Amino acid sequence: MDIAIVAPCPIPYTIGGAENLWSGLQRHLNEHTPHQAEIIKLPSREFSFWELIDSYRHFAELDLTGFDLVVSSKYPAWMVSHPNHVVYMLHRLRGLYDTYDFMNLPQEYADPPPAVVDLREFMAEHAERREALPEFFERVAALRGAPGVREDLFAFPGPFIRELLHFLDGVGLARSEIRRYGAISAAVAERPGYFPAGAGVFVAHPPSGLEGLHGGRGRYLFTVSRLDAPKRIELLIAAMQQVTARVELRIAGTGPDEARLRELAAPDPRISFCGRVGSAELAELYAGARAVAFIPHLEDFGLVTLEAMLAGKPVITCTDSGGTAELVTDRVNGLVVEPQAAALAAAIERLWSGRREARRMGHAARERAAAVTWDGVVDQLTAAA
Repeated sequence: MDIAIVAPCPIPYTIGGAENLWSGLQRHLNEHTPHQAEIIKLPSREFSFWELIDSYRHFAELDLTGFDLVVSSKYPAWMVSHPNHVVYMLHRLRGLYDTYDFMNLPQEYADPPPAVVDLREFMAEHAERREALPEFFERVAALRGAPGVREDLFAFPGPFIRELLHFLDGVGLARSEIRRYGAISAAVAERPGYFPAGAGVFVAHPPSGLEGLHGGRGRYLFTVSRLDAPKRIELLIAAMQQVTARVELRIAGTGPDEARLRELAAPDPRISFCGRVGSAELAELYAGARAVAFIPHLEDFGLVTLEAMLAGKPVITCTDSGGTAELVTDRVNGLVVEPQAAALAAAIERLWSGRREARRMGHAARERAAAVTWDGVVDQLTAAA
């Protein structure tokens, strides 16, 4: 088959876990199967209300009839229409779904002007109907100059854009539009509101595309991630304050919280920041670690866990770390603890006082990670077609 992997291209452009997943899937399809695959990307800005609406509209208008199978994984790419469309979901726009409540924003826009009331009625009447999209986009565009419309209607994030995206995702992901649903983890598959009611959802963990992973004699604790609040590096730094063993913590990655995290860690000379690292250096950092800590909050999947395990390292994670905890079995190939500094400190101390146990867990981790392959993912994606 000719397969289109449809994806948004972030602006400004960055290469993250999603981009690595798409390129890894394409490479496997082209090099190890009889199929041909191309990644189809559209620039997708999402810094404002209108940029997000435009991105959804552009994907809804995309014509991919020349392909035999379309695979989408992330908003707004699943707005594309195709008779053989499989969704292999990374996540929805989480700030307007499962993490919206964390911002303490209103659930609904209060005192709407007549044009918004009319639009709401239109959306209710045309739920999950693709033929309604042209008029929907026209109605939304007309709000710019409609009487009584205040500028706060177009807040992002905000309650009104949340309503609109729920309608749009309802159309793009309707059971009449999608041949098969899948998710990169059980954590994603089980999130309320992510998939239509009653839809069957396969789970297929994606493998890592990081090359050169290998074992090595470990001597430090390692973590790598984007340095922002959901990754909970601050909690790991707090745990280190309670670790009495001679444990060095190396942190790789950059992000908006970097300056604050460096300041928090400054009093502890055992903690160092590696900054942004390339693929070869990252593989060596995994190899030189005794264990890897990865403790994000409600992570979709977390390739860090898989990469650490492929390098033969036990992983410390938390009970609420989402997909990350699906690969880690407590005391078998790592440690799963409560998201508390004291519990994390105890887990670190345990691995540093028990070298033999750490090595045993590392061997089990490598065996578990080896079972995650692209063949398994491709079998699921192509089954319906």
